[in-house]
Order: sequence, then structure tokens, then C-alpha cells
Amino acid sequence: MTTTLPQAPVAAPPGRQLTVQLGDAIDDRVAEALDDYIAEGRLDGRIRPRRSPGGLAALVAGVVAAVLLPWCLILAATLPSTYQANHWRLTWIGLDVLTAVAAGLTAYLLHTRNRYAVLTAMAAGTLLLADAWFDVSTAGAGFDRTLSLAEAFLLEVPLAVCAWVVAARELRR
Repeated sequence: MTTTLPQAPVAAPPGRQLTVQLGDAIDDRVAEALDDYIAEGRLDGRIRPRRSPGGLAALVAGVVAAVLLPWCLILAATLPSTYQANHWRLTWIGLDVLTAVAAGLTAYLLHTRNRYAVLTAMAAGTLLLADAWFDVSTAGAGFDRTLSLAEAFLLEVPLAVCAWVVAARELRR
């Protein structure tokens, strides 16, 4: 399948004629390649599903869930009811610093309209929820438990939900 170029050049700005000729030559090459693919049966018009890493990611996530659920039962049966933590301050300060960094980075990325704000917003929301969980579950009885519940329900959980809403809205953008 070849196309002959016109003998008389078409009126075009300087350099444009060469572009038209190259474009026609490329079109011819693509058409010939398609004809070859169809003739050899390599291109039959059927749409085939594309293999994507989503299949592997789904498999890995399923395996993780399948392993973690029995592991939770093992932990529930074997963990002691109390434990002396040697790095208690470091643990709590680290969690709060990570939460602050995620929230601050989310604010910066939203301000600059960066699409990665979705990731940091999801991380900030997840860290806030984890902070609420550990605050409540490790608090002693009495005032400490009441304060932890109040912080969780009035601050941390609503802020986590807000962060996830921000992430969802940014995904639609």
C-alpha cells in the first residue's frame, strides 16, 4: 500500500511541505504494518484483557489478610495482659511526630495542588485513627480513659474522617 506524492507542491509555508511528505510516508508504513499483522492473524480485532500489577497486588493483599486473621487469634490467646514497654515515650512521640508530618505534608501538597496529597491525606487519617485506638486501649481507668475517649471521639476520629474525605475528593479531581 503505497501512496504517490503529488508532483506539484501544494502551497504551504516553507518546511511544511516536508512535514506533509513525512506524515504521508509514516501513514503508509503504519498502514502496511497493520495489513501485515491482520494477514498473519496477529491482529484479529479482539480486545484482550491487559495484564496489570493489580492482579498480583490483589493476590498479595488476600494472602496478607488470610495470614493476619489467624495470627490475631494466636496473639489473643498468647499475649500477656500487661507488658512493660522500655521505649514508651519514644513510641508515643514517634507516632505523634509522624502524624504531624503527614498532616503538614498534606497541607503543603494541597496548597501546591500536587496529586500526591491523596497519599499523605490517607496516611494522616490512618495515623490519626491508630493514635485514637492506642490512646483509648492503653489508657488507665478513670480520668485517663475518659480523656482518651473524649480526644478520640471529638478530635482524632473526626480529623481522620476529614483527611479521608480530602483524599477521596482529590482522587476525583
